[in-house]
Amino acid sequence: MVARKMRSVSWIGVGLLLLVSACSSDSETPEEAKANPKEQVQLEQAEAPRQFKVKSTPVWDSWKTSEGKVMAHGAAEIKNTGKKPVRFDSVQLRFQDKDGRLLAKEEVLAVVPKVIHPGESAYVGSTVPMEAAQKPEELREVTLHTEYHPAYKEPAELQVKELQRDERDDRQPVVRGKVANPDRETVQDVFVVTALKDKEGQLVAVIGDYLNRDIRPGDRIGFTAQDDQLPAEVTDQATQVEAHAYPLFVGEQAKK
Repeated sequence: MVARKMRSVSWIGVGLLLLVSACSSDSETPEEAKANPKEQVQLEQAEAPRQFKVKSTPVWDSWKTSEGKVMAHGAAEIKNTGKKPVRFDSVQLRFQDKDGRLLAKEEVLAVVPKVIHPGESAYVGSTVPMEAAQKPEELREVTLHTEYHPAYKEPAELQVKELQRDERDDRQPVVRGKVANPDRETVQDVFVVTALKDKEGQLVAVIGDYLNRDIRPGDRIGFTAQDDQLPAEVTDQATQVEAHAYPLFVGEQAKK
């Protein structure tokens, strides 16, 4: 039995502490700057949250397998609502009951795209056993715990093409496509994340693939995104797909 899907919106943000410069303006002398360090720090900290800010929209489902195991799938769209590009290293999904008790947690390393520009989104998702739960209905909320940082370097540009959504005999969703490398450098070890969305564009689930291969400049390789633990009942409403790819290694790193 699949528990009723629920949605929530949570905000995650961290402030970036900026170094206090020797001069606060072209007209301010070094002596004046030293005399007002507290005021400068307050102005810089107030500006930081506006520049670096993200909004997460989690979704989740839970069910019990034929073997009696209680499972859950949590996913989220993370949108950069700030003014600067941000970089993610990982996101922790926390599955909780109505009292906030932790039923399961999962550290998701495949945040794709890893660097999000203002107005863009990344996707994370995972299917986990909820060993602390007796029944699927105990899951009431999925929250995201993460840290993100300013992105000082542009990521490798990978393109996902020829997306096609299929179904296996058990109606389990499968998304196939190709990852192309239009960049000038070879990339290696590529994460592919596919967002399954309903007809209104709302996120339903996230599935992915890992390509343990090199993709040379101008080349493309195929991928197959799926989640063997995710039942078809959870993804029946998904009619749209959106996919992104991100490499772990680029250029000289890929040759090591």
